[in-house]
Amino acid sequence: MTAPVRPLDPEAPPGPAPDPAALSAEEVAARLADWLAEAVLAPGADLNAPLRDLGVDSLDLIRTARRIEAAFGVRVQLRELFGPELTTARLAGLVAERAALRGGAEAAPPGTAQGPVVLTPSQEQAWEEQSGERGQWNQALLFTTRPGIEPELFAEAVRRLVAGHASLRLAVEDRPARRPRQQTAALATDGPPETALGAVLDTVDVRELAAADLSAAVTLRCAFEQRSLDPAAGRVARFVRFDAGPTRPGRLLIVVHQIAIDMVSWSVLLADLEEVYTALEAGRHDVWPAEGTSYPEWAQAIAAHARTPEAEEQAEWWTEVARTPATVAPDHPVADPRAVNTAATAATHREEFPADLTARLDAAARAHRAHPGDLVLHALGEVLAERLGEPAVRLDVLRHGREETVGDTHLARTTGWFTTTVPVRLDLAPGTPAERLARTVGHLAALPGGGVGHGALARHGRPRIAAALRAAPPSDVSFDFEGDDADTLPLGTLLPDVAPEPVGDITAGHWTRPHLIEVIATTEDGTLRVEWWYSTALHEEATVRALAARHRAALTALLHALAGPDTPAAPQAPTR
Repeated sequence: MTAPVRPLDPEAPPGPAPDPAALSAEEVAARLADWLAEAVLAPGADLNAPLRDLGVDSLDLIRTARRIEAAFGVRVQLRELFGPELTTARLAGLVAERAALRGGAEAAPPGTAQGPVVLTPSQEQAWEEQSGERGQWNQALLFTTRPGIEPELFAEAVRRLVAGHASLRLAVEDRPARRPRQQTAALATDGPPETALGAVLDTVDVRELAAADLSAAVTLRCAFEQRSLDPAAGRVARFVRFDAGPTRPGRLLIVVHQIAIDMVSWSVLLADLEEVYTALEAGRHDVWPAEGTSYPEWAQAIAAHARTPEAEEQAEWWTEVARTPATVAPDHPVADPRAVNTAATAATHREEFPADLTARLDAAARAHRAHPGDLVLHALGEVLAERLGEPAVRLDVLRHGREETVGDTHLARTTGWFTTTVPVRLDLAPGTPAERLARTVGHLAALPGGGVGHGALARHGRPRIAAALRAAPPSDVSFDFEGDDADTLPLGTLLPDVAPEPVGDITAGHWTRPHLIEVIATTEDGTLRVEWWYSTALHEEATVRALAARHRAALTALLHALAGPDTPAAPQAPTR
């Protein structure tokens, strides 16, 4: 946000906060400690220890960087937050020092057109994979809205949100026999907001509908809206508000094309929408969402990075990883697996782990200076290595991709599709469970540049390097640890909760799935859940269930071994 500075406490009333430049390092430290203890750290954590030793992961640090900028008006780069000796006190000193020296170059004004520029590696790979119509491939969330929203203020808040985040104005130019490009359209920041937004914002009057009819109308409209986007025409975002009147909660559907957003971006958008609307409602009209590095600027930066000596030095690493086995034979061999590996043939199997095992997972991760997802991934590698009869296996791991080591970039408040798929080599050669886990954790920690270099080199590197990396097929198995989804949605007074109605099918049936088996792990209310997505045209349900059961056993055995031989085995919960 450009102004005014807001307190860290998300429940604090609106209005100007104390000038950050007047705060001492001790006062900044107290504010940071309160928020970190509430939203990031485990109970009883030692705030004098380095953040990296307290179980803080990269997504926690992204949220911390955003909160620091919103509360103190200063920017801390993610690579600074990842420093091995950074404690809360040292971070507070850094923030206080920069708050006293605030100022510097301004970003481009909101609503500025940018481009055309190349697609990012993730965008370009996905664009190539989808050979059919690319419109219905979205992320979508449906929220309840507080009663009595002012339509004019809400429209202005959405206008400022879209003007401040370039990814919401993207258009993709699909050029025959040439690489696609993207650009952002200009958006007027004065005049009627409805005119400037055009098809981005719509309001549906449901004031006369009974509760059951309202829910049915919302469900029907949500399904329709999933087919409304077209990145080639610049329609990548839709905001549909269901007006239920001054006394009943309404709804807000936000649909954004996958080419323009990732899961981390949602927390930015929701926090900014809440902040802007609250400010406008209070009569403050100087608050606009502001990005550091815009998404088109990031696309240019990652393409330029691919031709630097720093990036090219990584080529040998990625080439070696690409040689590792990564194939899981299908139960139903077909000439072209990609042709049948679609959303229409997708199915899922879910494993739910007992709460005490999840607690042991977190404790083991802290003890071994790892992330809980590292242990879940390691157990998956053990299963695949056993199945393939190989001492090492390759998986594609999804990472947040907001790596500020690329150029002079600041990405904590930028929206867009940053999620990157990184090939990871898991060495499961003989050793104790702790030794094998240490190899996995060490490999993940040593990923050059957080993994974004692989996509950059494969898509924008010199021809020889790019050809070598793209010649290796992706792994048949991907892994994504999404953690606690609830932590990424900063719901407030404007959007108090997620709505109960379904958002509809976010992907068309012909959408090509990028992997044969996708393993997605989440934690919610202290419970680990692992979903196995697969294609019924390629794998039998019994095969996937057997893999999931073996993974469950491998993770349970790993935690038992890491805790010591006297630890009782965890009970088994039913699968679904």
